[in-house]
Amino acid sequence: MSSTLTRWIDWLERRAKPKAKATYRRPLIEAARAWRHALRRSRVIGVTGSAGKTTTKELIHAALAGHGHCVKSSDSNNQLYDAARLLLSSAPWTRFCVQEIGATTPGKFEPMIALLKPQIAVVTNVGTDHLKAFRTQEAVAVEKMKLVSSLPADGIAVLNADDPLVAAMALHCRARIVTYGLASGAQFRAELVTDRWPDRLALRIHHGGMAVLAQTRLLAGYQASNVLAAVATACSLGVPLDEAVQAVSRHEPMLGRMSVYQSARGATLIRDDWKAPDWSILKAVQYMADARAARKVIVIGTISDSGGRPNLYRDAVTAAVAAADRVLLVGPRAAAALRRLSAVGGDKLLAFDLARDAAQWLGGFVRAGDLVLLKGSNNADHLARVALALDQDVGCWRSQCPRVVICDRCRLIGTPAAP
Repeated sequence: MSSTLTRWIDWLERRAKPKAKATYRRPLIEAARAWRHALRRSRVIGVTGSAGKTTTKELIHAALAGHGHCVKSSDSNNQLYDAARLLLSSAPWTRFCVQEIGATTPGKFEPMIALLKPQIAVVTNVGTDHLKAFRTQEAVAVEKMKLVSSLPADGIAVLNADDPLVAAMALHCRARIVTYGLASGAQFRAELVTDRWPDRLALRIHHGGMAVLAQTRLLAGYQASNVLAAVATACSLGVPLDEAVQAVSRHEPMLGRMSVYQSARGATLIRDDWKAPDWSILKAVQYMADARAARKVIVIGTISDSGGRPNLYRDAVTAAVAAADRVLLVGPRAAAALRRLSAVGGDKLLAFDLARDAAQWLGGFVRAGDLVLLKGSNNADHLARVALALDQDVGCWRSQCPRVVICDRCRLIGTPAAP
């Protein structure tokens, strides 16, 4: 499809009201279904998983971009309409299309799979996200397995050998299986070299008798799985191992996913403020515990999915207090949490109902050499403002915002709006 059409679609997305969007999206999905036949030479790669799929998608694109025309879905857009947009933005000579595939409720995968007709499936993991809809991790695995089982016989399934629910998907796949992980039996295996701040993640990747060092720009050891998934995918599509590793090593972290914000004041903020499912919060806190810094501050917003763990918030705060010099709880329930956990936190623990007040306190506290972790859910907290306010005037401090865009990219960030 022409770039003129995609520009027109972008204009509609920015300007149209919700009812208007519902009216034009269906014809565009049908247009993409027809256009898919023109992309018969393109290799469509579907990336799914409970976590890490956006970063993995970006890394796959980075590894493949030097080996043919490659397009990818934008940001974390992973629903049916987003898949249609990717197809419509692809030309017949496009070699690779990389689409993130997500599902918050059962039954979402089939329409996307029918539209995309992927030849390659990448599964990162099966976690406890969206348990309210799926009830069990096994049910989550069944939904994601639909992508693997849909592959043609000449397709490729790239599976995480460290996750038993993902590894088991090989039994329901007629395509070639490629495995990755830290496990000794993985076809693409890694050993961690370092992941302790201020060092970036480094891992040694073993495959086919070769060993290549990946000195990445990413943070935290758990992101090694994303790197491995991307390298395994690219190599399975013909990219030499050393070239794939070099390409992914240049990739910067996704904004709000363990990304680094360097304040003009000399403090460094690690922003993990896009979402906060249960599995991620303790890992982020542990990363701070292991980090080397003059002083440490941890800011905790909303946990987006507790995964059915009733004591998760208490455990997270307890670990954060042990890891940092100050811990800030932010949100409408912060004061109540402080009262419950005062014995745990002592003078280290503070609570702020409003992000604005937390930003003001942080602005008066931080100094050069400090390391600050922002951990929250963008849709609920918009904690990005806490980082941005250190170096610029932030006008918008509304407590409830319907916009899903991260604050750095929001045109209203400087527009005054009271909490």
